[in-house]
Amino acid sequence: MLKITDTNYSLPNIMALSGSHVLTSGTTQPMLIRGVDIDSGARNQYVVKFMKAPRMSPSSACYEILGVWIGKELGLNVSEPVLVNINQEFVDSIAGRNGYQNARNSIGINYGSVYVEGYMELPNGKSLLSSQLLEEAKQIFAFDMFISNADRGAGKPNVLTNGNNFMIYDHELAFSFIMLLPFLRNKTPWVLGEAEREMYEKHHFYPYLRNSNIDFNEFTERFLEIDDYFWKRVSKFIPNEWYSEQIQEIKEYLKVITEHRKTFAEQLTKVLLT
Repeated sequence: MLKITDTNYSLPNIMALSGSHVLTSGTTQPMLIRGVDIDSGARNQYVVKFMKAPRMSPSSACYEILGVWIGKELGLNVSEPVLVNINQEFVDSIAGRNGYQNARNSIGINYGSVYVEGYMELPNGKSLLSSQLLEEAKQIFAFDMFISNADRGAGKPNVLTNGNNFMIYDHELAFSFIMLLPFLRNKTPWVLGEAEREMYEKHHFYPYLRNSNIDFNEFTERFLEIDDYFWKRVSKFIPNEWYSEQIQEIKEYLKVITEHRKTFAEQLTKVLLT
């Protein structure tokens, strides 16, 4: 998957052809579908989150794709985003099946991702991780704290694995600080205080990393990749229907963490040792 900052990056535009089934694990009731790339003609399987499904909206689609683009920029394995076009013909083809009502109310552009075979959900309970997976767990933890993503908890990790690597998905609830009035937000977001305690203590990988003296400096240096050019590319590729004025607020919030990234790295180490 190309980064959004790569010169030949493009956001695939997919026409939904047929629906398979609703994936029961997701609150947003995503559906596995077959679709065709409108530009290349290539056919593939995709997971679509209908715009009118629970917890989905233009804003959440914006946060979803923005989280993916940031994750990829930081070197994480994320689900590849696509735009899924839902038309009346597709809706009629799934009449009477789960997902029909969501599709019926979501004609137009919807958020989707490429379906990748060979990945499975993590088993319940804490399992032994290889050194590679532990390194990725560390990076995912830091990434979620960076984008204020509280939706990767123990009961809903939003992580898949093929045994060698993790793949992360579901970022529609990222940037949770946006939900707070400006005067209630952490004025020093590079310092993880009581307001962030629940977010990091409930993170799926917190039990795996706790009591480990981890150096996050190498990873937080990657925050420099989320620069003005990155945000310029976001403005270029994000659908107009999803564009939100809150993108500027997110940009400024992440910028100030990046400016204090060394302190932020120290904070990540500290919260795992306390």
